[in-house]
Amino acid sequence: MAIGETSGYEVESFADLTSAGVTSSIATEGVNLVFQVTVSDIGTNVVIRLEGSLDDTNFFNLDEDLTDTTITANGTYGYALNGCPTKYVRVRLVSISGGTPTVASKIGAA
Repeated sequence: MAIGETSGYEVESFADLTSAGVTSSIATEGVNLVFQVTVSDIGTNVVIRLEGSLDDTNFFNLDEDLTDTTITANGTYGYALNGCPTKYVRVRLVSISGGTPTVASKIGAA
């Protein structure tokens, strides 16, 4: 079942990323999405991209400016996307500069 399909607010976790790559996708039914990204053991920075898809095959950057997000400190970061009716979502760890970071992420949908 896709998150956001039932009434209320639903949250699902992606697998952690420790090297450049992507999580598995999660199906959504909501148009109001929130990504929570927690980074630990960062060196200089990590670059992430929040991605969406309509067919679970071809993914695109969900940032309106098509830019990736650079995170320079350990912590938890939130990214709200309202009115974003995408069918599938995932997180891409584009690059790592220093350290051996872990990127843990969740998606919430309503």
